[in-house]
Amino acid sequence: MEKVLKSETKAKKWKNKSTFGTYAIAMFWLVLVSGIFLAVPFDVESPYLSVSTIAVSNPWASLIRNIHYWSSQFFLILTLIHLYDHFHYKKRIGLKKGVAFRLSLGLLIVFLAMLTGFLLKGDADSEQARHILQTLAERIPLIGKSLAFSLIGSADSYQLIYVHHIATFTVFIGIIVVEHSKIIWPRYTDFIYSFLGVLAISYFFSAPLHDNLNPTVKGPWYFVGFQEILHWLSHPEWSVFMFLILVLLVYLVSTGKKKVSYFTKRGLLVFTAFYLVLTIIGLFFRGERWEWTYPGKINYSYSVLHNFKSPGIKFNPDFDSAEVSNAAVIQGRKESCLACHTETTGFSASHSPEAIGCASCHGGNPFATAKTQAHRNMILIPGNLTTARQSCGTTQCHPEIVERVPTGLMSTLSGMISVDRFVFNEQDNPDVLTDVHQLGNSAADEHLRNSCVRCHLGNPKTEYAPVNESSRGGGCLACHLNYSTDAKNELPLSKTQIVKAHPAVNLQVSNDHCFGCHSRSGRISTNYEGWHETTLEKEQMPDSSNYRLVEDSRVFIKKEEDVHHKLGLECIDCHHSYELMGDGNLYKHQENQQDVTCADCHIQGKPTTIKAENLDNESALIAALRFGSIAEKEFLVTKKHKHALVNTFVENDTAFFMKKNSGEKMVLKAPASVCVRNNAHSNLSCSSCHTSWAPTCIGCHNLYDSEEPGYNMIKNEEQKGSWVELVGDYMAKQPTLGLRKSAEGDEIIPVVPGMILTIDKSAFPGNENDPAIFHRLYAPSAPHTTSAKGRSCKSCHNNPLAIGFGEGTLNYMIEGNEGRWKFEAFYENDKHDNLPADAWTGFLQNRTGNVSTRSDVFPFTVEQQKKILTAGSCLTCHAEDSEVMKASLENFEKLLQNRSKECVLPVWR
Repeated sequence: MEKVLKSETKAKKWKNKSTFGTYAIAMFWLVLVSGIFLAVPFDVESPYLSVSTIAVSNPWASLIRNIHYWSSQFFLILTLIHLYDHFHYKKRIGLKKGVAFRLSLGLLIVFLAMLTGFLLKGDADSEQARHILQTLAERIPLIGKSLAFSLIGSADSYQLIYVHHIATFTVFIGIIVVEHSKIIWPRYTDFIYSFLGVLAISYFFSAPLHDNLNPTVKGPWYFVGFQEILHWLSHPEWSVFMFLILVLLVYLVSTGKKKVSYFTKRGLLVFTAFYLVLTIIGLFFRGERWEWTYPGKINYSYSVLHNFKSPGIKFNPDFDSAEVSNAAVIQGRKESCLACHTETTGFSASHSPEAIGCASCHGGNPFATAKTQAHRNMILIPGNLTTARQSCGTTQCHPEIVERVPTGLMSTLSGMISVDRFVFNEQDNPDVLTDVHQLGNSAADEHLRNSCVRCHLGNPKTEYAPVNESSRGGGCLACHLNYSTDAKNELPLSKTQIVKAHPAVNLQVSNDHCFGCHSRSGRISTNYEGWHETTLEKEQMPDSSNYRLVEDSRVFIKKEEDVHHKLGLECIDCHHSYELMGDGNLYKHQENQQDVTCADCHIQGKPTTIKAENLDNESALIAALRFGSIAEKEFLVTKKHKHALVNTFVENDTAFFMKKNSGEKMVLKAPASVCVRNNAHSNLSCSSCHTSWAPTCIGCHNLYDSEEPGYNMIKNEEQKGSWVELVGDYMAKQPTLGLRKSAEGDEIIPVVPGMILTIDKSAFPGNENDPAIFHRLYAPSAPHTTSAKGRSCKSCHNNPLAIGFGEGTLNYMIEGNEGRWKFEAFYENDKHDNLPADAWTGFLQNRTGNVSTRSDVFPFTVEQQKKILTAGSCLTCHAEDSEVMKASLENFEKLLQNRSKECVLPVWR
């Protein structure tokens, strides 16, 4: 009797004591009460919209949601600690088997209740977790699909999940709690302390809600360890056994004999420690697509810590909640942004607030109710490559494109950097893959920083302004930003107040977007429009329409414009998205990434096409946005990389071309017969004949001056000490021709004297004893000065500049029965190599060593020069369009064998 009384006394004492278990019961009641209140504003038909509306327009309901969330988290944690508190005792627990079974199953039910609550947010995190659960359940043999449906229901409904959360699992947990603790109500002190603690936390920290933009998607904290395990398994369904083993271990701890209980307890302890490590890995070291990441890595905060940054409750929002309620639904959610930014105009249809909201581009917190909270971590100028993943590259927008862009040449500048290092004798060849983000401290890399690398897409845009001829970089905005007149007029107000006119982000890419960067170096943009740069100073520029001032300092003179420019074609009309924004592959030089060729539009024979239904998503979307319905259309395909040209199509055996910005329709013409009628010139590129002129320069000298005011184009700041370029002559001439060698054969291409120069590195730190560098390198050129009429036969075969000898007089002299070619150079021979200053190769000489800015581009050999000049000797007597010269295109060797006695061929000595 005394023993029984002692036992009852001990039980009463225990009952009146606060433990982890009693606090867990208090939290359970907080979950129940807050859940009942939360059910009133919650709409199970549209859970994500419902929860986001609560967050932005109903602070009291938002507080209740926070209480519901935090009390459930603490209930789980306290329950687990309570279990550990019991299990760590050495003595045997000895529960009845039925009670132990229900307790073990109850632990699984607790997790399911928590998980179903997580699913009811309806956001991206929840959708992924739901997909994982459904897939795992369906893969269980025999009962999988039935089990999945009974737990989750149909894919387009949350109704069954809701029923399980508020009823099935909750009732089961309540039964287990009562059976295990022998009480229904928590101690009032435990409940009050729990309520006050949870209330404080709920006021300062809101329950997480994914914005459905961030590409990092994870389950709840107690689920990410399981996600980590799933990534290890080739058969994820095997993970179901882990739950069964866990339930079995809990059961054996409660019912097993001492030895069994001892080992199962240790097994649970090891599993708990192991799972805790996996949870930490999943939470803090896994980012987008479950890839490894770590603190300090670029975008780590955005990718990993976004769920830990939740604003507190503000009971007096900075806007009228009715404004949010009346605002548009943005991709299934409400945004508080639209409560303030209500009358902004100027957007394209695809980027209007009604379509994508504000947070899609500018980030911040779309669920905050205070201006400071909403604008925290806001991206004022979206589109820069450093933040593109958080704006243009979010999951609802263009993630694939943003991943590709850094691989393109406009981001890496690989060719520019590689050639510069080669010219500075810091590389053995000019064809090394490089990246602007890997510049070192060498003389070449400092030269690049001072003079070249500002024109890359990674160079950030830092000021509100339209794109103009001085613009450099800016990521996505470099091409897609357009200011209306109203937006330009409101620019002075943009830093002090909410503007009404927003610039547009759209597909209207004009030549002005290209001009800033491509009016430098090869000067493609200026060439295309028919402008050639001079060495004149601004003050020396004549007052004439034949001259143009660029960037308020560079003077250009009018030349022949490209025939495509004359027809109104813009740069974007020829260059497609995979060519401009990269296709995911790294390329060494421009000609490697370039995809579109003349022959893709000027077709001989049957064209290669692709049907609209077979287009990749990106091409199909662009085509539809530009031209409307594309059903049943067939588009031309590039020969090189097999990409669709979405502004072309074939109808009734006729190929058509559409201007992308204006929509004007044109018929594509086949190449002229002279271009395709024989094989004599089959290895000539189109541009070798149809380039009317190309910019050239010779005689440049580069030196480093430690006192020269300079500019660091990577840091975008002024500095003391810089490379200085002393320019030679700027000229506009028909290009020289050379050979590009490849496995497919030799191709004749236009080249220009891009690197006939000297470099003095002696003043650069660490290079004091280096001798001066001299190079005579020609560069392959894409001048963009296409003419409809090709160059004449004599302009190649009788032209010393075209063959590579440089400017001068090239005459065919006949003395008796012998003919000899004589060349007199216009420029004096350079002291470094005894060749004329502008020459690529010597007259009837071979060049060896480094000859061009590519490893596969060469001048004509002596034997090739002889063949060219032999045809030139014929042209000294015979007209280009004569029957004899036409016949020479069919079989020149046979024609020479049957020549008349009057024909005198050159003698080579």
